[in-house]
Amino acid sequence: MCFELVTVHFFDLRTILVKLVSQAGTGFSFNHKRSRLREKLSLLHYDPIVNKKVLFVEQKKIRSL
Repeated sequence: MCFELVTVHFFDLRTILVKLVSQAGTGFSFNHKRSRLREKLSLLHYDPIVNKKVLFVEQKKIRSL
């Protein structure tokens, strides 16, 4: 029983919540979850301030999920 609780908790810690910030300089950001084992996240996402898809890069880790 205790072993099952430990493994479930371990698998939950493999994802983290990160903050992605717009590289257009608008200051717009959003949160996204990613695997702890992956490299830092960078992706194209819609920025409502400039009404375009722009590059967002990971700024910091918020918490473990």
